[in-house]
Amino acid sequence: MLDASIRANILNLIKDLKDRRNISFVYITHDLSTAYYISDEIIIMYRGSIVERGDAKKVLLEPLHPYTKILIESIPIPDPTKRKIVRGTWLYEDATSSIISTGCKFYPRCPVRMEKCLSKHPPLIRINDREVACYLYGSEKR
Repeated sequence: MLDASIRANILNLIKDLKDRRNISFVYITHDLSTAYYISDEIIIMYRGSIVERGDAKKVLLEPLHPYTKILIESIPIPDPTKRKIVRGTWLYEDATSSIISTGCKFYPRCPVRMEKCLSKHPPLIRINDREVACYLYGSEKR
């Protein structure tokens, strides 16, 4: 909750230390724009579980997991002439339906959910140089 100029200075300092001094940071944020700016690798989590991991630019520019896609669609576009009228594909359900004891935690809100997702938590599946926890990918498809 810093003002914009102080936040920019801190992010530039982190980026400079990372690039020039080869120092690593764990940067925990809800702000995907700043994560994109300073990160080499990124982990996207939903309700405490990793849903996607990999090169930050690839994950944020070409997301695989439905949650990552929806997160990116929800980022406000600063130019009002380029904003979409309808953004995201959230499936809203009552709060109690989102409590899943087994299976994918994103199931109640997922626009591409399958029956398998309800009963078995998807493992992290390697796709080239990244990982995604979704049955849309890998040998365990539908």
